[in-house]
Amino acid sequence: MNPIILLVDVASAERKNWKVLLENQNFDVIIADNAESVRQICLRLEPDVVILHDHLPGVHGAESCCCLKQDPLDQLTSAVFIPSKLTLAELIEGREASAADFSSSLGDEPGGIEPPLRLKAYMDEQAKSVILSLAHNIEARHSRTDGHSDRLAERAMQLGERLGLSEEDLQDLRLGCLLHDIGKLAVPERILLKPSRLNAEETEIVRQHPVTGEKICAPLKCLRPILPLIRHHHERMDGSGYPDGLYGEEIPLKTRILQVADVYDALTSDRPYREALTSEEALEILRQEATYGWLDAALVSKVSRMWRSGDGFPIAGSSKPTSFYA
Repeated sequence: MNPIILLVDVASAERKNWKVLLENQNFDVIIADNAESVRQICLRLEPDVVILHDHLPGVHGAESCCCLKQDPLDQLTSAVFIPSKLTLAELIEGREASAADFSSSLGDEPGGIEPPLRLKAYMDEQAKSVILSLAHNIEARHSRTDGHSDRLAERAMQLGERLGLSEEDLQDLRLGCLLHDIGKLAVPERILLKPSRLNAEETEIVRQHPVTGEKICAPLKCLRPILPLIRHHHERMDGSGYPDGLYGEEIPLKTRILQVADVYDALTSDRPYREALTSEEALEILRQEATYGWLDAALVSKVSRMWRSGDGFPIAGSSKPTSFYA
């Protein structure tokens, strides 16, 4: 996906040339010519860099930078200021407005755009690494699920590959599996580690974790493609899931893949309230839950065929079957 550049320019003689130049450098360029358009585009598309090429009517450069920072999702948006004339006072105000690269000139080439892009990419990767570490810490807190997300990612990608997903979709699926339970950071350990069934109040707390997880990851643009996997991994095909009660194919395919692999791994892993099941037992429960309308029946059937051909999920422990959907 190309970086998105928002070019703020009322109607300068150079606007068209700048747009062509940037597009030739493999940027997607959007032009805004008023302050409200700048705000709306930033909220809707979250550009990687905003180029302030001309003053907006009644708004000077530093104020334009400030408007980019009003929403939390725009805190990592970089701004490059290139008016024909720039005073020292405006330069100082621009830096104080938190523009990542507030400069007087980009010269004849858009090379001045590269430093903010590299900085944004670096900050995104660092923040993503922190979130991934937090996700692994959740599993470390609950030793009986340690390694669940890694196994889930491997199995979901197995299924995704058999379904012909693109490499980009597979990587989104993998990342979504690793972060699907990040919202459990907000669930107290006494609930996560409770060996018996949860009461109604505790269940409601746990049910908030998909929404909480989405909120944790939403500020990072690099994580936007996986937000549906985080928010909807507890929806059900019959519409009885949470948090939004999505029905059937309203649940995205990658999320449905995650669900099947998630339930399978939960069934074949030891839990505080039961021992692990064998693959045969787990697959039978997957079929039951597909019949109930909870899981995608076509995906469950695909997993069964994969397993019978020796091309599917590995065999785990053994115990008596038990219903599961958490």
